[in-house]
Amino acid sequence: MEEFFIALVPITFILSLAGVLIFRPLTKRLGNVMEANALGKRDAAQERLQYESLKALVDAQNLKIDHLKRRLEFAEGLLESRTARVLGGASVAGKELT
Repeated sequence: MEEFFIALVPITFILSLAGVLIFRPLTKRLGNVMEANALGKRDAAQERLQYESLKALVDAQNLKIDHLKRRLEFAEGLLESRTARVLGGASVAGKELT
């Protein structure tokens, strides 16, 4: 029985060394793949945050543009009504003089 255990020591050593030589490159590649996946997820999260902030900025600008459009339409309406009154008053006054 002792001879079996004595023979088992070098066999265990050889198998352990072979396991390290075989599995080290595989685990290293697996680690690189896992790291790349984690970086990709982090980049995706950062892009999503950046997208959300840009979307909020564009929405704010659209609200400002809509407000300016309403103000411009109001000012144009006032100007048109005043112009119509002035032109209408001048033509009526011109007819009365002749």
